[in-house]
Amino acid sequence: MTTPPVCAEATLSCWFGRINVESEVPGLDDVIAAVLAPYFTLTPGHTPGAVTVRITRSARLPVSESDLEAVRRTPQLWLNEDGPRFVLLDHGHDRMVLLRDAEEDSGPMLVTASRPAGHVHLEVYDERPQTVRALVRYLAFLVGAQLHHGGVPVLHGSAVARHGESVIMLGTTNSGKSTLAFLATTLAGWDFVSDDTLMVWRDHASAPPRVSGWPRRLGISVGSLVGHPARARFEQASLRRYDGPVGPLPTPGASSWTREGRVRVYCDLDEFTAVTGATVDQDSRPRGILLPHADPTVRGWQVEPVDGLPPELAPVAGRNLRHFVDYLGVLPPAVADTVTRDAVLADLAALPCARVRYGPDVNADFPRFWAEATAALGTPAGVR
Repeated sequence: MTTPPVCAEATLSCWFGRINVESEVPGLDDVIAAVLAPYFTLTPGHTPGAVTVRITRSARLPVSESDLEAVRRTPQLWLNEDGPRFVLLDHGHDRMVLLRDAEEDSGPMLVTASRPAGHVHLEVYDERPQTVRALVRYLAFLVGAQLHHGGVPVLHGSAVARHGESVIMLGTTNSGKSTLAFLATTLAGWDFVSDDTLMVWRDHASAPPRVSGWPRRLGISVGSLVGHPARARFEQASLRRYDGPVGPLPTPGASSWTREGRVRVYCDLDEFTAVTGATVDQDSRPRGILLPHADPTVRGWQVEPVDGLPPELAPVAGRNLRHFVDYLGVLPPAVADTVTRDAVLADLAALPCARVRYGPDVNADFPRFWAEATAALGTPAGVR
């Protein structure tokens, strides 16, 4: 069989996680830059010892269209109810072949893993932008699995940074983490880190922990856009997940603060920075934790220091780790460094912490609110 030409050789890395990428898909570097920067670094050449991922373009699926339709009607290897499914085509001690079924807007992908050799072969069947983006997200998953298996805890939280130091917001879904990250970035002049997922790591035992987000879409609630100077720009923006401009956004009521009634504008990080002019920091040192609680019945805000370990600091577990755990065994075996993970969490538990409860009128006076909230962590906002 003739070996297809290789168009690019590079190393995709994030902290100690790294994969060698060989690709014959045109424009892959540009999509990686748009989707994964600044979380990941793409450098020319290969890193010795890293897993090599080879990407090729194939003319036809490994199964017939009729067989694929039958597969889609019979759920197999679902990692979660709303994500892509993986169909096991072949499995042995040293080889695994999986068909990643199509997402709503992208084509399927064949994954062939030779685990002892540390090689992964990805075959795609079209070069539409949606399919290439799905391919890049899978590359990010392979690096994320290395990070998590190597001891990096994943937190359900948001963060912003200033002067290389970050404030972390932890809480349950719809607690107000993303709103605070958005408003602190766009109204208080802080750098954006993440609005949903955080990873924390340190280079060695005596190094301070460092915080980064993860390349996922941002969800901006319409409640946080009330009276916001960027509201009109979001309405006029042609974002990737919408057909044309977003259009007029609804005026939120109290129900928009509930999980059932919330309305969000979704965008990628590059779209977010283009619309808002925000800057990004993906390598900051955490200096405090806020535990937000958005409450539509509250006027103004309340800030209360917290003593002891907050339960919100528990790492993400179960199905919520689907983007970071190699459940299907594609990568060579890895041993998690639980000592490092526990030590990083202990570092975070020692940070100053405050609980903040706020209502819808916080938008109108956000810089003052943010100054009070961050001052509760021991240092006024922006002062080192």
